[in-house]
Amino acid sequence: MFTYPETLPHETLLIKNLMVDDWDFLHVRKPDYDINEMINFLELIPEFHHKIVLHSHYELIKKFDLAGINLNRKALANICFEDELTSSCDIRELSVDKGRLSVLGSRPDLISYSAHSFSEVLNLPLDTDYVFLSPIFDSFSKENYQSAFEDHDILKSFLKDVDDKIIALGGINEDRVKLCKNLGFDGYAVLGDIWNRYFTFVETIQ
Repeated sequence: MFTYPETLPHETLLIKNLMVDDWDFLHVRKPDYDINEMINFLELIPEFHHKIVLHSHYELIKKFDLAGINLNRKALANICFEDELTSSCDIRELSVDKGRLSVLGSRPDLISYSAHSFSEVLNLPLDTDYVFLSPIFDSFSKENYQSAFEDHDILKSFLKDVDDKIIALGGINEDRVKLCKNLGFDGYAVLGDIWNRYFTFVETIQ
């Protein structure tokens, strides 16, 4: 499950109620949060720290003993790789040695990556536990963010041949879970559908 990207009223209480459904991980994606806002957010849900994957402020995995981190193309641009003969690696937040990523010298228990194409998955320069591929269906949360994988035969063939663990993301709801499994995905993640239901509930009681 993904957090809503913006701040919501009583958000951490909502997350606690949603996590009762026993999601494997809570991906905390708050692109506009500074580090203090992220710390405040994490301090309100200590019982789920072991399930939290951060999409920013990676250094906090050590402070809070979190599950891991999620990378994207922007994060890759800031990684120092083993073949870079420069002392800048000593001060970089992220570094990769023999395919394994470290955050300030410590290796996270879990590393995921957000990809948007087959080539991005196939050319990852580091080891991951799983990769999100999106948008599989038209997004519920982003206007005009349409599926990039409409040919399901090609998608199914790719998923059959790729070695990485691939998680479906984008336009996932209860009705599409079975289709994701039939296509060959190793799992699925929910963002827009779950938070749209929250907004609908709020409108109903107002």
